[in-house]
Amino acid sequence: TGEIHVLDTMPMYHAGYLTISKDRRNLYVLSEGMTFKGRASGGITAYDISDGKFEELNWAVTGGQRPCFVYCDDNSAEIYVSNFYQGTMAAFRRQDDGRIGERLACVKAHDTTPVGPFLHCVMKSPAGRYLAALELIGGSIYIYDCENQYRLVWKEELEAHSGPRHMVFSEDGRFLYVNRQDDEKVSVYYFAPDSKRILTHVQTISVRTPDMKGKTEPAAIRLCPGGRLLAVSNRGMGRENREDSISIYGVDTETGRITLISVIKTEGEMPRDINFTPDGKFLVVAYQFQGYPDLFRVEGETLIYTGAGCKIPSPVCIAF
Repeated sequence: TGEIHVLDTMPMYHAGYLTISKDRRNLYVLSEGMTFKGRASGGITAYDISDGKFEELNWAVTGGQRPCFVYCDDNSAEIYVSNFYQGTMAAFRRQDDGRIGERLACVKAHDTTPVGPFLHCVMKSPAGRYLAALELIGGSIYIYDCENQYRLVWKEELEAHSGPRHMVFSEDGRFLYVNRQDDEKVSVYYFAPDSKRILTHVQTISVRTPDMKGKTEPAAIRLCPGGRLLAVSNRGMGRENREDSISIYGVDTETGRITLISVIKTEGEMPRDINFTPDGKFLVVAYQFQGYPDLFRVEGETLIYTGAGCKIPSPVCIAF
C-alpha cells in the first residue's frame, strides 16, 4: 500500500543492525556498543516476531566490541556477526525454536595494517558454502569455507583508501557488489568458488555524478528483487554542500556490469541504510540523524518520493 506503521516497540541498549530469518519467525538485533550485560563485548538478541509483536527469546555476547553487521543464512541455520573493533567474524548456531545457540567459530581477519583489522560486513553466498567478509581499513575481501572450519580460501586486496563497507550477492550467486566508503565507488566481482581464482574484478564505478560538490560516504548497498537495479545510499559529510543521496544503477544480469542511471537527493540527512521491499515496488530509506524512515516508489529505473514515512528515533537498519 505504500504506508509504514509501527506495530510494536522494544527498548534495547545501543540497537544496531538486524536481520530476519528466512522463515520470517525471528528477528536478531545487535547491541553495537563496547559493553553488553556487563561484559566487554557487543551483544545479539533473538526475538520471536511471528505475530507482529516482540517476544525476547535469548541473547549472547558476540565475542567482540562494536558489532556492526549481522546476517542469517538462507537456510536459517546459522547467524553471522562482524565485530568491528576486534576484526572478527562470529558464527552462531540457530536453534529450531529461533534461539541463538552455541558459538561455532570466532575467526579473526588476516590483515597487516598497523591499526587493523576492522571487519565491517559478513554475508554468505547464495549457494550456502562460502562466507564473504569486508575489512574496511586495510581494504580487503575475505572468502571463508564454512564447510571446512571457516578456512580462509581467498583474499582480494582493493586499492589503498577504498574502504569496502557493505556488499550484496546477485541472486544467482555469480556476482558480488561492494560499496567503497572512502573513495565513493562500487566494485563488481565475478564469484567462482570452484575455480582457482575465486574473485575476478569486473568493474569499478563511482557513486557520483560530475555536478556533485560535497563529500559523501557510501553506506548501504542493495539489489532490487530480480536483480535489474542496484541502489547505494550515500551519507553527506559536513554542513555545506551535503550530498545525502541514493545512487541508482542498471544491472546487466549476464555480465554483472552496472551503469549509473541517476543520483537522487534524499529528503533527509544521513541515509545509513536502505532496502527494497520484497515485491520490489518500494525502497525504504533510514535517516539516522532525523528520526524517521522514508519511502520511495520504484518506477522503471527511477525512484519517486512518496513522503509516507513514520517517526522512529535514529533508524539505522531496514530488514525484510
